[in-house]
Amino acid sequence: MAIDMKAANRLPPRGDELLRVFTRFEYALKDGGFGKAGRKNVVEADWDRFASKELKGPFFAAVTARALAPTLTTNPPSRQVLQGGTLGWDTVAPPANVTELMGAVRRVRNNLVHGGKSGDPDSDRNDSLVAEAIEVLLEALRSHTDLRAIFERRW
Repeated sequence: MAIDMKAANRLPPRGDELLRVFTRFEYALKDGGFGKAGRKNVVEADWDRFASKELKGPFFAAVTARALAPTLTTNPPSRQVLQGGTLGWDTVAPPANVTELMGAVRRVRNNLVHGGKSGDPDSDRNDSLVAEAIEVLLEALRSHTDLRAIFERRW
C-alpha cells in the first residue's frame, strides 16, 4: 500500500533551499574552526561563537538597518516545546543581538525539520521566515571570506 506523502511534502516554497544552504553552512562552520565537542565527543557547529566572535554587532546592525530579515528580527519563529506531555509552541522575543539572530535562523530550520508543522502558529509567515533565514546565511557568507571559501569548496 502506498504511503500518502502530502503531509511530508508540505514545505514552504524555498524550504528545500534552506536545508541545502543550512547544511552546507554548518559544514563550513565545523571545517572552518567553529566546531565544538558535543555529546560523546561528536563535533557540532559552534554557531554562537561564530556569531559573537566573527559577525559581531555590526552584522546585526546591518541586517536590521537594511531590512534583510524584517520578519525574523521583529516576529521570530516560535519554539516547539512540551506542555504537559503534548507538543506546543512558545513565542520568542525578537533577537537583540547577532547571536540571537543566528539562533532564530537555526529555529527556522529546526521547525522545518523537527516541527512537523502540525498546529504550527507560524504557518502564515513560514514563507517569509524561510526566505529571510536563507538571506541571513548568505549575508554571513558574504561577510566572512574564509567561511565562504569552504562553503563554495574553494581551497
